[in-house]
Amino acid sequence: MGHVPHLLLPGPWMGERLEVSAQQRHHLDKVLRVGTGQTIEYTDGEGVVGLGSYLAGEVARRGEKTVPRPSDLVVVAAPPDNRDRIRFMIEKLSEMGVAELRFLETRHGQGRPPRADRARSWAVAGLEQSRGAWLIRIPGEPVTLGALERPFVVCDPGGGKEWPSARTVVVGPEGGWAAGEIPEDAPRWDLGGTVLRLETAALVAAARLL
Repeated sequence: MGHVPHLLLPGPWMGERLEVSAQQRHHLDKVLRVGTGQTIEYTDGEGVVGLGSYLAGEVARRGEKTVPRPSDLVVVAAPPDNRDRIRFMIEKLSEMGVAELRFLETRHGQGRPPRADRARSWAVAGLEQSRGAWLIRIPGEPVTLGALERPFVVCDPGGGKEWPSARTVVVGPEGGWAAGEIPEDAPRWDLGGTVLRLETAALVAAARLL
């Protein structure tokens, strides 16, 4: 059957055909050269996946099923001070099937969260690349450790080696944690013998917990 494109087509779905966006249509027509009647895989980003047919800017629906969310893991990370690195982190966490990414506000953090539309476009790219069924959640407002719902584990060199049971993992800023910033009741988790870049630490922690 060859390569089958995978598209995010947000719901609610009405009728027997779904319209693709202008950007998606350009990619299908000009880059992938998808022909009329060719098979297209699609998802609403909330667990429903279908295998339909491409009909000049629309997808004829068929073969739909519901897929369970692959993970309940939440990654909380201080944003790097570089747009390309933020994009890398979002796309890869999306590809891995992480349920949610929240940006962390810290005392030594220098980066800022991306605009909501930009973060979503990167998340969609990761979803479509990985052929996923669930779009990663990325709340717009950053959170502080004090306001973060427990339980969570904080990645910190010199922390414990034992496997954490929490399903929320926190990665701090590149400048390191300020004195007293990590709550005393929060367990710390050492990711290994080297100091990792922020986005690398987020991916390593997520991969281990997944």
